[in-house]
Amino acid sequence: MSSIDNRAVIDFVQSLGSPSSSGTISANTVPDKVSRRELLARINIEEATLLAEGRPWYEIKASLLQESDKSFIKDLSGMSDQYDILIPLPEDRAHLPPEGYHTFYINQLEMGLRFPIPRFIQSLCDHLCVSPSQLTPNSYSSLLGLGILLKYYQAPLSLHLIYNMTQIRQKDVGKFFIRLKSEYGFIKGNPTSHKGWMSRYFFVRRNVREGIAWYCDMSWVEKPTKRVLPPPVQEYNPIPFIKDACTKCFNARDLIREDLLCHFGFSRKGVAVEGDLAERIMKSHLLEAYKKKKSEASRGSTSQAEERVDPTSEEHVDLSLEEPVNPPPVALSKEKKRKLSSGGDKHSKKKKTSVSTELNTEAGTSQPDVEVSSFIAQPVASTTVAFFQHFIPPLDAPVVSSASDKKITEALDSHFLQALLWGGELSRRVTKAREVAHSSKRSLNDVMAKHDKLMKEIEEARGASDAEKRSLEQKLTDSEASFIRLQEEMKKAGEEAEERINRAQEEAEAITFFFFN
Repeated sequence: MSSIDNRAVIDFVQSLGSPSSSGTISANTVPDKVSRRELLARINIEEATLLAEGRPWYEIKASLLQESDKSFIKDLSGMSDQYDILIPLPEDRAHLPPEGYHTFYINQLEMGLRFPIPRFIQSLCDHLCVSPSQLTPNSYSSLLGLGILLKYYQAPLSLHLIYNMTQIRQKDVGKFFIRLKSEYGFIKGNPTSHKGWMSRYFFVRRNVREGIAWYCDMSWVEKPTKRVLPPPVQEYNPIPFIKDACTKCFNARDLIREDLLCHFGFSRKGVAVEGDLAERIMKSHLLEAYKKKKSEASRGSTSQAEERVDPTSEEHVDLSLEEPVNPPPVALSKEKKRKLSSGGDKHSKKKKTSVSTELNTEAGTSQPDVEVSSFIAQPVASTTVAFFQHFIPPLDAPVVSSASDKKITEALDSHFLQALLWGGELSRRVTKAREVAHSSKRSLNDVMAKHDKLMKEIEEARGASDAEKRSLEQKLTDSEASFIRLQEEMKKAGEEAEERINRAQEEAEAITFFFFN
């Protein structure tokens, strides 16, 4: 691969005050100043030349970051002083970082990556034999969104569960995209593209002296290698979590907000959750209509009660959120019924047929054999009566059919239909309120558990402090007693010494007197 003009590279490095990642620059080779615009033009020419030669992307793309971007990278990534950041030179490439460094991208940070890299992501990369630096930005938002939901539902971040719910795709040589499997597609909202992200990379080195370690192989690879999963550490039944999550659709960008990343331990910036945690999670929950499932219309007869229970029905969402109250029925005249049955107005008949077919396809249910087969879009008396007859016990059917006043029966049918629809709305609201209450109770229990733990630690610290205080007091008492005892011994020794001196003087005087006499 040809290299960029050394004069431009040297001047660019020294103009930024940056040491070269490839070596030391001699002071006597400093050329005249070259503007950054001219340098970028040279980089573009170099990349175009390499592209024409058919080189892979990782040999073409040079980093366009500057030394001034270091503070932004450190702030966004949540790195501590235990990491070293190095801005690449135009001659450096993503797959060949300096020794001890590894490559990461600005867009990965924007999609939720924080340092240190979450352990469950490193475990998955280690199992797939890929480097975390080779994952696309959307891979991190998908994995972190899944991790937040699993922790919210109190599910373990086990390698088995993450591996069985995700799939890896190779976007290009050395680029890998990890996302949820199609049957678990309850996380949406990732950007369709990240323009220019491959030219916004930097190098990171961990400080070995501080004990910061990578828990996976960081080597650059061209394709993943799947290995046999080790036995699970603990048994967990993911069916309740999957069953509940698959009825919803979450926005990945809302799940990877900084406060949620901090709350669930994927970021160390210390940002507190804004508002109630359950409300924050539910804000990321989009309408089920966002998840349009293409399925064939079922022609079998399905009761309305089953449709109200089914949480994945799109028609159920429309009924509960938009049209909870059915407008009063309007009876059709005999002339209009005759026109409808004889096909007098072909255009209107075709239009109504298409509308009824569309509604039937969305609901996935069979229609009663009446003039207008919809009690939502165009409710009529015959439709409500036909629908109401499905709920009448067989013994009461003759009594209802033989009623003299049909208007009373039709009014009863209409009120029954409205009560049925409002019952579904009420059930939905009660269920949502119960979920919020359970979530609040869990949060309160967590707070109380932390409070009890903290109080226990305080009591233990207070007990240890009291014990240490008593020990020091005992030592002080012992020291005072030892000092007094030592004083007494010194006084006694002084008296004995004085007595010996007096005795010696008396003996000396006696000897002197003996010699002189």
